[in-house]
Amino acid sequence: MSLLVYVQARDSDRGYRVNYADLVDSFEFNYQISNNYEISFTMTYVEEYKEAFNAAKAKGRVYEDGKWFTIQQADTEINSQGLLTLKVTANHELIDKMKNLRLDKKEPTEDNPETSGGSSAGGQDDNQDKPEVTIKKTAEKKTYPLKDRLDQFFNNNDQGINYRLQGNFPEVAVDCDGSLYEWLGSHLKDFSAYWWPDGNTLVISDLPSMQRKTGQAFRYQYNVTNAQVQVDANNIVNDCMVYGGKMEKDITSGGPGGGGDLDSVEGFCKSPINADFGVNKQLMLQNFAARSRRLRYLGADVNRLYDTIKGQGISPEWFFAYELQEDLNPNWGWLNHTVPHGDAYQDAISVCNWIKQFANSDSFHAATEGGLGNQSMAAKWNQEFPKGTIGRLYLQGTAAAAAELLGQAGGYYGKPLAGCVSVIKSWGGHTVKGGDGGGWGWPFPCGEGTFVDGQQFGMTGYQRQGGFFHDGLDFGAIDHPGNEVHAIHGGKCIISRDYVPGVEWYCVIQDSSGLNVEYQEAFASPNNITVNVGDVVKTGDVIGYRNTSHLHIGITRHNFREAFAHAFSDDGTWLDPRQMIKTGGGASPSGDSGSSSTSTTTQTYYALSFHYENQESIKKYGRHRGKNLVMDSIYDMDQLKKYVDANIQHDPPTTLTLKEIYGGEYGYYLGDTTRLIVPEMNINYDVTLMGVKFNPFKPDQSDSTTLTFNNTGLTMQNVINALYNDIKGINRNVTQFDTLGTTVERNEDHFANEIINHQNQSNDSIPKLSNAEMDRLKAYTRGEANG
Repeated sequence: MSLLVYVQARDSDRGYRVNYADLVDSFEFNYQISNNYEISFTMTYVEEYKEAFNAAKAKGRVYEDGKWFTIQQADTEINSQGLLTLKVTANHELIDKMKNLRLDKKEPTEDNPETSGGSSAGGQDDNQDKPEVTIKKTAEKKTYPLKDRLDQFFNNNDQGINYRLQGNFPEVAVDCDGSLYEWLGSHLKDFSAYWWPDGNTLVISDLPSMQRKTGQAFRYQYNVTNAQVQVDANNIVNDCMVYGGKMEKDITSGGPGGGGDLDSVEGFCKSPINADFGVNKQLMLQNFAARSRRLRYLGADVNRLYDTIKGQGISPEWFFAYELQEDLNPNWGWLNHTVPHGDAYQDAISVCNWIKQFANSDSFHAATEGGLGNQSMAAKWNQEFPKGTIGRLYLQGTAAAAAELLGQAGGYYGKPLAGCVSVIKSWGGHTVKGGDGGGWGWPFPCGEGTFVDGQQFGMTGYQRQGGFFHDGLDFGAIDHPGNEVHAIHGGKCIISRDYVPGVEWYCVIQDSSGLNVEYQEAFASPNNITVNVGDVVKTGDVIGYRNTSHLHIGITRHNFREAFAHAFSDDGTWLDPRQMIKTGGGASPSGDSGSSSTSTTTQTYYALSFHYENQESIKKYGRHRGKNLVMDSIYDMDQLKKYVDANIQHDPPTTLTLKEIYGGEYGYYLGDTTRLIVPEMNINYDVTLMGVKFNPFKPDQSDSTTLTFNNTGLTMQNVINALYNDIKGINRNVTQFDTLGTTVERNEDHFANEIINHQNQSNDSIPKLSNAEMDRLKAYTRGEANG
């Protein structure tokens, strides 16, 4: 390398040489991978070198060994000898150029304004057959290769710089904004990449491509006299919930609802709150207008009231029938359960919101009044009448309805449920099966039946190929008798008579929301499956005939064939069929709108979730719970788990630093792979150099060199394990153990064990070396003598 350093003023093309004596005393390289590429030195004002002193101003340039640096700081002071000094700190000039490569959002101007709106809708919808439930990925982002992102900055740049890629990098969903320098600091780690400057070229590399085997070894007390491992355990997390793949479900209410059941009071209660009962609309409106005292009292228009209720996602047939079971009380609003809110139509909206609140409640509190009802039925009814059903509202809001279902005499209040069924039938109403998706049911006539442990969904006591997790629910031929297999949920057949060993012949029904229900292991031949691809299936339809020992049902929102790869993984891919049937799938019934009066409810949720625990970390450091880790834009479970592994700090950040190094005459390069041997720390690994500080102008660099190996993947994990497994064996006489918070730093006394060993030998004394002998020993370890 060159032993000359020149300084050049920003507005000049002439360079001036820096005093070599200043370089010996103060020069320092500080290269840290993907971070710092700077030099610093202190100049003393002397007449011979005054031009260099005066040229060293902010944004001036420094030339050293073929590289140019830009001065960022130039601080003057008077030293202890009364001499004027100037401390210069300069970054590699590529850094300033990278800061000038910017991609900033253009703000709107009058010539280029932001525009919103411009569309309207009214009257009849031309697309009435679209599904009411629309599910979309809200945070899905396109992934890009690293080259594409860099090209956004570098193409046609005016800084005269370029880049070079080394290695392989994943595609990542990141945008380009701000300066290139800022972008690298924020996003390059997402590509598992590192950067450093090479003249006017930005080099970006993965770790394997950056590593350069040197064949050199650093051995403690041979050519390294100070080895330090610093561990910071402040922010360990080894236990947290992880969520990914943010979704939105838009549920558009209004128009014909899901199927309504008028065959029994119980069936009526299990109908959805926006049920379609197939009434003669005009007959219903005429009859309700003639009979409703409240309608006449409020002076409301029956047609407008119908549209208002339907637009709120509530069945007008049920609402009108419910109202006719009540008596007029001017102090109450519609249905006699809430105080009036505004005019007749505003109050109807308020009452519809009350209905939806109770019908979709998480908990269940059975209605009781004056001896009617029974609170002990709450748990049973909570299971029998899932969210979104008429019964869930009635049995919490009306004690007379609870009494009717229990067979108690309602007295003055009568039987409101039977009354509703009767009135709706008088309007031409009848049982209507649900449309696409619709309701849920059991596959065999016995209903829910019973299950033993191995048949149930989730972690069971029965070991399968991949462990104890069962991704579905098994209906045995003995505990769930019958040959006909009934669809538990409606939709369209997307797979039929497909075959997978172990799964055997199977079929899949998908509803309009993308939910897949799979029927497998029940069909010994393809002829036992009767549904074909493209067939529309309703809940309860026969889709095949069981002639094996059991039917396995699996439910997933994932692409079905991709979900097969997670058959034995408790990672959220598969849903519990038993709970889906009993709770109605947790989704509002579907249907389509018959008029322009609709309302849309948006539900947000995460498609992926799992409980993260790192057992090895828990064993070492105890359990440390962290806040939820949420990654909206990752929709693949494998990618989510890789992201978690890379970003959760389950081991404390560990920095390995070597100082007082001999044998560095040939220089150090970031990426150098060297064998590190520190017996006192049980360390004997290849480590990769990630940072270096040294003065190349000093004849003996040993006391000015610091090498840093920071979190280099498995190597640092090995270092941590070595320290953990043998922590008591790292010198029994530790002379210094500093603890600040939970930041631990160990300084080793190499001779401590030797001293203890000699003290334990009564006939031996501690060996002593003269100064001359010590000098010869140092020369020998540096390779300067043969002994």
